[in-house]
Amino acid sequence: MLRARQRGIEPQLVILSAVIGNLNSFDRWLDLPLLLSRDRPVPLIEGVLDRRGTFQFVDADGTTKTEALLPAQRIVQRRDKPGSQDVIVPLAQQLVAQGEKLLIFRNMRGPAQGCAKYLFKELGLGPATAVLAVLPTQDLTGASQDLRECLAGGTAFHNTNLLRAEREAIEKGYRNPDGGIHVLVATTTLAAGINTPASTVVLAENEFVGEDGRQFTVAEYKNMAGRAGRLGYNETGKAIILADTPMERAQLFQRYVLGVPEDVKSSFQQRDLPTWTLRLLSQVRGVRATEIPGLLVNTFGGYSASRANPQWISLVEIEVTALVERLLQAGLAEREGDLVHLTLLGRACGASSLSFESSLRLVELMKQLNAAQTRPTQVLAMVQVLDEMDAIYTPVMKRGRSESVRANDAAQRYGQPMMQALQRYCRDDFEFWARCKRAALLYDWIEGTPVDVLEKRFSTTPFGGAIGYGNIIGIADGTRFHLRSAHQILSTLFPDQPEFLKGLDEILQRLEFGLPSAALPLVKVPVRLTRGQYLALANAGAGTPEGVNALSDERLRDCVGAAATALLRPKRESTS
Repeated sequence: MLRARQRGIEPQLVILSAVIGNLNSFDRWLDLPLLLSRDRPVPLIEGVLDRRGTFQFVDADGTTKTEALLPAQRIVQRRDKPGSQDVIVPLAQQLVAQGEKLLIFRNMRGPAQGCAKYLFKELGLGPATAVLAVLPTQDLTGASQDLRECLAGGTAFHNTNLLRAEREAIEKGYRNPDGGIHVLVATTTLAAGINTPASTVVLAENEFVGEDGRQFTVAEYKNMAGRAGRLGYNETGKAIILADTPMERAQLFQRYVLGVPEDVKSSFQQRDLPTWTLRLLSQVRGVRATEIPGLLVNTFGGYSASRANPQWISLVEIEVTALVERLLQAGLAEREGDLVHLTLLGRACGASSLSFESSLRLVELMKQLNAAQTRPTQVLAMVQVLDEMDAIYTPVMKRGRSESVRANDAAQRYGQPMMQALQRYCRDDFEFWARCKRAALLYDWIEGTPVDVLEKRFSTTPFGGAIGYGNIIGIADGTRFHLRSAHQILSTLFPDQPEFLKGLDEILQRLEFGLPSAALPLVKVPVRLTRGQYLALANAGAGTPEGVNALSDERLRDCVGAAATALLRPKRESTS
């Protein structure tokens, strides 16, 4: 935008955020007016509830208060040791009895499912019949049966282990006043941009339990709390964080309820300078090496760094000089007089989602390929070597060497030579096995293997290395995202191999839909179907839109159900 203004162009830009802290001069960097409003159409009460039933909160009028929200005698230990269930059950019973719709956030998929299950048993609610009636019936996940049990008791959970059609049915049913879902338990994916009719939101944990084990930021908490009391649904909303002790209650109240969202910061760190520079150079035709630090200052990261340290540009000049030499040696840049500009390969790398180091790694590996003799599916395994793919969470059993079988799984699908590539740049055996696990899983995913089979095949134990549908989709989507970048780079490396590049286009589509090549024409039918419906049609011998048209109404209903059949054949269905 800043460079556009230098060329006399005035782009129109609107930046929106519901939860934001100190702008850190972000508005001054863009030279944009700031419009800030703290008005909330529906008042929100925020507070913390401890195991004694004491609720410390900020009321709608801004005053801090303390009250007994739950009778202490109702909070009893329900399992072998104290847990959030002891408070969630009586709290849900009380709120649902008062006619409230409850949204409970859990920080992991397993606890979300478990919470919805014990609540449907404890609450004794009627079934969410309308939601049950529209759930998909094919290619179900291991979580699908749990969902149906919960819906039969008026509760539901929402996480990435559910099919998209299941999540959409839950969201619609929860928003519907007569949908029959009184309590929805969700992971944090539901906190972003989904309008819900929840009158009360409960946060059962105040930290992520993942690879980094970090606490929620204040902004993340405010986002989740803000799901309560939405305009058009409620007159007031309430957000409740659960705490064990009065001391923890006071700490969480201070940190989150009274907390201010974090400052706006650039995502780039000094260690990202090579990636940062490569992406900038991909946006210009040519530039003198001495001008590159000035370009960096135009970015928000450079603007912030130079404001914090006036000597920043001088320090960066040394790193930029060394970086330009690396670009020239790697064939990503070339000199034209006193100008430096990226080669076609450099531009492909700079326009990609990959870091500078990952781009170099991919180029090195791909140059060793004989594209004319390489199956496009091999690239699925190759991209698992990238840092960006290693960063995608892959459940691996960390005790013993039981995951070592994944090397054999990958070798069977891609061949033994690929194992050498998957071992490149590995930090340890577990990282190698994780790469093999992803590669083998993806191979089976695009061959149309049912989801429940994939979950069982690639789960080591239910408690360690367990693969759920959310992991499958996360790995497939991550691979597809970075494979697009690899495709751009490969198009530059192998311009004389159109069939190989066309095969990569097909792999990208197969990753998106989870379909074998023979079933891929089905995505052209005028109605978006589920993976299970596409596979059912393919198994019925109708692997093309023409084949679908040739099926009898009865056979089509067997494959895709009555609702999809009505959309595919509206005239026939309306007269039958």
